[in-house]
Amino acid sequence: MIPNNSPWIHQLKRSRSVVPLNANATADVAIVGGGIAGIVTAFFTLRDTNKTVILLEADKIAHGATGHNAGQITSYFERPLSELVEEFGLELAIDGQRSIESAWTLIDQIMEEADLRTPLYRFTGYTGLSSFDQVLRHLKDNHYREEGGLQTEAMIVAEEWEERKNIPKAYAHLYGTVAHKDMLNLLETNNTGYVASLAFQKGCMNSALFTEELIGYLVTKYQDRFSLYEGSPVKTVRLKGADGSLGVLAHTVVAGNIVLCTNGFEHFSISNEVGPEIDTAFHHSIAGRIGYMSGYVEPLDNPPTAVSYFPKTNERNGDPTGESYFYLTRRPHEHEGKNLHSLVCAGGPEKVLPNGADYSRTHAYTEDMRDIIDDFLRSNYSKHPGPETKYAFCWHGLMGYTPNGVRRVGFEPCNPVLLYNLGCNGVGILPSVFGGKRISELLQGKEVSPSIFDPHDQTI
Repeated sequence: MIPNNSPWIHQLKRSRSVVPLNANATADVAIVGGGIAGIVTAFFTLRDTNKTVILLEADKIAHGATGHNAGQITSYFERPLSELVEEFGLELAIDGQRSIESAWTLIDQIMEEADLRTPLYRFTGYTGLSSFDQVLRHLKDNHYREEGGLQTEAMIVAEEWEERKNIPKAYAHLYGTVAHKDMLNLLETNNTGYVASLAFQKGCMNSALFTEELIGYLVTKYQDRFSLYEGSPVKTVRLKGADGSLGVLAHTVVAGNIVLCTNGFEHFSISNEVGPEIDTAFHHSIAGRIGYMSGYVEPLDNPPTAVSYFPKTNERNGDPTGESYFYLTRRPHEHEGKNLHSLVCAGGPEKVLPNGADYSRTHAYTEDMRDIIDDFLRSNYSKHPGPETKYAFCWHGLMGYTPNGVRRVGFEPCNPVLLYNLGCNGVGILPSVFGGKRISELLQGKEVSPSIFDPHDQTI
């Protein structure tokens, strides 16, 4: 068995002691969750309001999903944009997509204002498509992006691909053609099953390091209004008419607003004293998936990149329909105190967390997951060093999926004392950052437009 060993946690080297909550406390805002969503929510709330803030983390800052993700920054939903248009209408769907992409600017603001040093690599990333249906779906998405005034994703199709002639003429201006070998070079693959490629802005960052650095800034700058307690799991959330309370260890935190920035699987109960029951609806609405990733180091010979691969079939990942995908990032990395190397990370295989099951980061990483990733890399990534690859890191993390695959950001409809910035849905960094900014606007009492991220009444 292989230990769960994340490269992002490995880089932290934190020296701050864990300080649990040791007395009853009060604040204007209590934030539950010390990952990137919770820390960014605290940043914008402290920066843009005069409210006092308490942040409660069950373990350590950035040691949950934020420290066990793929480290890739990308702006897509794990649902086609066309499906979001069908569900919400063009205007709301496009506004939702634009909101996610706006988080690139928010990250830049945070890093500049807090003078963060966490490396952020930004570049054109690629997506490899292998079937006519995949190509058509992304062209349809591009059609809606164009109609809604968003920049389209650049698509190129292999000149030699026979099915190209079946693409509707209405989409002809949304893609170009190149020689198949040139398209495969962009995808860094020798697998001729890929017939088209998308190009759009992507990036990579150690979000755990970003979060740990940002919390240090908040503790110093807002020491008169901000309190941080780690090792402080919340057990009860009680909502009243004007405020709420949290049971934490043997103590109580009373706050005017409570913001859940969690993955939805913490062992707490929600009691709403002035409206319908929320607890059951909340806990049954988040589905868990455990994502598995592996990484190895190599000489620093290639630039940073991020590539997603959609193969035709992927039966070892449990999905013979071709809808599974693998992802790869490559970025500079200091390994074991030595000069910079490249760290190549890949992931894709997932396991569903059954309802009521417990997830633990201490659970071992199983060899079959590593073998699935290794098999895929050897048959798809042209720069893979071969069968003797030694993986320096193998890790897994828990992702929370909302029913419609859209992050939940805003007031709980049954009681606005409670707010959410949760629901990783597989792609979490940009939505978490956007969510933090939107929460701060709601706490300021600003008028915000309706959004696809607005929580709906789960009791209906």
